[in-house]
Amino acid sequence: MKTLNRPGTIAIGLYLCFALSGCATSSLERKDFESYTVGQTLSASVGGTFLTAQAGSVERVKTWVGIMNAPGGWRIENRYSEDWVRRELIYSGVSGNTIEISYREYRGGYAAPAFYQSVKYDLSESRTVKFQNFQIEILSATNQGISCRLLRD
Repeated sequence: MKTLNRPGTIAIGLYLCFALSGCATSSLERKDFESYTVGQTLSASVGGTFLTAQAGSVERVKTWVGIMNAPGGWRIENRYSEDWVRRELIYSGVSGNTIEISYREYRGGYAAPAFYQSVKYDLSESRTVKFQNFQIEILSATNQGISCRLLRD
């Protein structure tokens, strides 16, 4: 049995290892989300998001795609965990004593059309409203914006 023990063979092997590892996908950053706290005061203007609830994680990755496919040859993108979900409550305005709140849900980084709805609440009945598991106390609501406190999630 003959073994190759030339210095050039080792150098070529190391070069190939480094060259090939440069083509792999690299993780740049990973974030786990917990984007609100119970008791927090929230506010938004009309059309703005006043509550964002995210679960799961997002990882920014760098992938070699070649210089013909991207500037510098690298593509940077977000990869969402399978359990990633983002839920938003959006203030849509007030008419008399009735406020309108819209709900949007995203899964895997994309809006889920089946998870969009709009609800109305009569504040003359109660200043505390509930949507899904969220219980919210409305502090003020005008045609300019809303201020509220998250009581329960």
